[in-house]
Amino acid sequence: MRPLSLHMAAFGPFPGLEQIDFSVFGDNPLVLINGPTGSGKTTILDAICFALYGKTTGDEREGAQMRCDLAAADVLCEVSFEFMLNQRRFHIRRVPEQLRPKARGDGFTEQKPEACLSEILPDGSHKLLVASKVSEATREIEILTGLSVDQFRQVMVLPQGKFRQLLLAESAEREKIFSQLFQTGIYKKLEERLKEKAAEIRRERDALLQFQRGLFEAAEIESAEELDRESTALQPEVAAALIAKQQQDAALLQAHKDLDQAQNLLRDFEQLAAAQRDLEQLQLRHPAIDQDRLRLKAAGQAQKLAPWFREQERCVTELQRVEQRLEQSRSALSAAQGKLADAAKAQQGSAELSRKIDGQKQQLHLLEARQQQVVRLTEVAARVRTVTGQADLDQLLVRYKAVSEQQQLLQNIVRQKALLDKLKVQLEDAEQTGKQLKQSYDNSLNNNKKLELSWHQGQAAILAQELRENQPCPVCGSLDHPTPARSAEALPDFHALEKSRVALAKIFSDLEEARDRYRNRKAEAAQAAAGHEDLLSRLGEAGVSPQAVDAELKQLGRQLQGYPAAELASGKALAAEQLATRLASRKEELAGLLREQELLCQDLPEAQREPAGLAAEISALRTTVGQLERELFELNAAFTSAQGELEAAQAANREIEQQQQALRQELTRAELACRKELADSPFASEKEFRAALLADAELTALQEGIAEFDGSSQALTGALNQLQKKCAGQQQPQLSGYEERLELARQEKAAAEQHWQALDGRLQVLLASKKKLTANLARLAELDARYATVGTLSDVANGQTGLKISLQRFVLSVLLDDVLLDASRRLEVMSRGRYRLLRKEDRAKGNKASGLDLLVDDAYTGKTRPVATLSGGESFMAALALALGLSDIVQTYAGGVHLDTLFIDEGFGSLDPESLELAIRTLVDLQTGGRMIGIISHVAELKEQIPLRIDVRQERSGSSIHPVGCGRVVQ
Repeated sequence: MRPLSLHMAAFGPFPGLEQIDFSVFGDNPLVLINGPTGSGKTTILDAICFALYGKTTGDEREGAQMRCDLAAADVLCEVSFEFMLNQRRFHIRRVPEQLRPKARGDGFTEQKPEACLSEILPDGSHKLLVASKVSEATREIEILTGLSVDQFRQVMVLPQGKFRQLLLAESAEREKIFSQLFQTGIYKKLEERLKEKAAEIRRERDALLQFQRGLFEAAEIESAEELDRESTALQPEVAAALIAKQQQDAALLQAHKDLDQAQNLLRDFEQLAAAQRDLEQLQLRHPAIDQDRLRLKAAGQAQKLAPWFREQERCVTELQRVEQRLEQSRSALSAAQGKLADAAKAQQGSAELSRKIDGQKQQLHLLEARQQQVVRLTEVAARVRTVTGQADLDQLLVRYKAVSEQQQLLQNIVRQKALLDKLKVQLEDAEQTGKQLKQSYDNSLNNNKKLELSWHQGQAAILAQELRENQPCPVCGSLDHPTPARSAEALPDFHALEKSRVALAKIFSDLEEARDRYRNRKAEAAQAAAGHEDLLSRLGEAGVSPQAVDAELKQLGRQLQGYPAAELASGKALAAEQLATRLASRKEELAGLLREQELLCQDLPEAQREPAGLAAEISALRTTVGQLERELFELNAAFTSAQGELEAAQAANREIEQQQQALRQELTRAELACRKELADSPFASEKEFRAALLADAELTALQEGIAEFDGSSQALTGALNQLQKKCAGQQQPQLSGYEERLELARQEKAAAEQHWQALDGRLQVLLASKKKLTANLARLAELDARYATVGTLSDVANGQTGLKISLQRFVLSVLLDDVLLDASRRLEVMSRGRYRLLRKEDRAKGNKASGLDLLVDDAYTGKTRPVATLSGGESFMAALALALGLSDIVQTYAGGVHLDTLFIDEGFGSLDPESLELAIRTLVDLQTGGRMIGIISHVAELKEQIPLRIDVRQERSGSSIHPVGCGRVVQ
């Protein structure tokens, strides 16, 4: 990253607008920022860091604290920074939180923090990347530079008093910085992927083992060997039980057959008796059936005459109908003649009606042309209502989230207070328990001391108790014991003494445990009290009460209930900052829609701005035109229709007259045919013929009754003959004996089947478990083979073997070696050959990260020691050398972050003249190699050796900036 220009307004000690054009210093300048202490030299670096990340280089002041107290009230505190990055130009502007005068009236209003980031394209136009959101701008800067604010301070800015941070950073901290600079995240991903894969294999293996234990429990066995033994032993038992079951099945089947045969024979005897009774009943119907046969024969003869009489009746009916039609046709002919005369008279006004239709159609075309404009106006109005509702919802959600956070803070305070009270009670209990145990310990200690003293003093008396006559004394060997020792008190034995010691040790152990519990409870109570005080202080800053928060939260909840659940859930899922951004976007959209709505309304009358009103006018006009056209059409159609109706009536009248004549002739022929056929039939008269004639339903009923009687008679006769033959020589069976044998066979079969099912079920469970166990063991072997490879790779990649160095840290250690090689070359020059930087290769103690720690090699002593042992000036030279070496190596590797700028804030004052000369020479060499170097210092020697300067002048009214040696002055 290379700075191009910096603009500051009311920032730090600068009350007005200060601008620095870095391009006037040349392509690769070495620039000194000079000025007295407190003038604002470091503020220039603070402004660059604040513009990029919203924080200062020292991180000692927030952006809201950077407003100049000497600035005019109407001057807005802000910073604008333009820089080059990878041949692309960017511009960022930040405004910190501050108070500014109200636009109307007296007093001040709060200015919210803002950040606007854009890319400057080759044609000079700006491509907006972030509109105003602070966090988004910071995140975008981190993506572009590849550095967080802390990493930016460590590798591109050596802040005042903090230039040793990168030098003294631990392995874990340095790993984060280097992984960003050298983009070695792929190795970290590989470590995590291998670790996840190994864990996945372990989890699957544990699941298989758990499944195997479940198999054993379900099968009620202890091991695979027991499974094999029991399944082998069960197989012959199952086979024998199956044979017994099959035998009982056959016996049951035979019993069923015997019972079925007896039941069939009994049914045959019962059916024989029933058939005899049915045949006797059927014979009683024989006379009635004979009478039905005679009626059926007469009806058949009458059916042959029926078509001739039906034809005669048809001719009579048709002739009557035609004569009625002829009368109607003559009336219609007279009406058609009158209608034609009326239509001819009405047709005379059609010309005036045509002119009126043309005028109405022109008005209709004008209204239809406005219809699309009204549709767009309706869409805009609907969108206005939608966006207004969405904006209201976002406004409510922003406030709802803020109040919810306040409520959560209050709830945390209540929970923390309850925890603190509980810990205080536990602390008091622990203190009381400790006091009681201390008293018990003191009493037990005194008793134990007395017991031991009594035991030691009574050893002689104890020995005297063991003396026997004519037995040598164990002390003096004498056989005589004239005055053996005596004790006035009961003497304790060794077991009593040992029991007392054990009890004393137990009480002491309990006392130590009680003291540990008291210390733990005291530490926990102190921590809880600190947490409670912190929450109370945060609540005090918010200045809210629980009642007010609950009331406002309930009110907001009721207001939010009126919105759709989907929109409500979507809005609640967003962060407060995202909601605020969306609210601003919707307000902007709403303003544009209102402008468009106003433009659309300009050319439309009030009555036509609603689609319904315009549609109603168009519909009414279309109805009028349609009515007029229908009137014209009806006039013409009426005349034409009247002509057609008259011609049709005349033709119809002629046709009906012809039909009348033809039907009269046809009726005469039919009457002659009926008289001839009746004379040839067995019927004496037409009345007798009609009496014999039957309806189709009655005729069908007679036929079906006769057929049913004949069929039943034949069927009963045949069935009776067959049953007589089947029952000949047979006796009617008794079923009770057959049923008893069947029930016994069924019980024996059920017992055999139950025995077989129990054995077979157990065998199937064992065989299924054996099959699953075989597959499970095969899968376990496969997983063990895979873990032998993946697990080993994961352990190596994640630093679980040897020196405990992960794959990424190993790669970074190689890169660090390159950085230290380049840094040591410069440090040797600045330290006059004394110091070199080395990487510590020994493993750190415990679980502390290692592999990236630094040592310094002292050529004067011939020993290596930690970099923390360097003095202030030596540390500055080492940090400077490390920063320069890192800048070179990062740009050597493809894809690395471009560190082509370095700012150094103070540190030169700790160098002696010779070291200062060497440091400046190193920076000059680096500057000629394509870097921009900015130095902040008040050391006089630097002003003499660095021609390009930015002088910061301090006055009572505030500080100001004056470039020197650049050919032109930038105010």
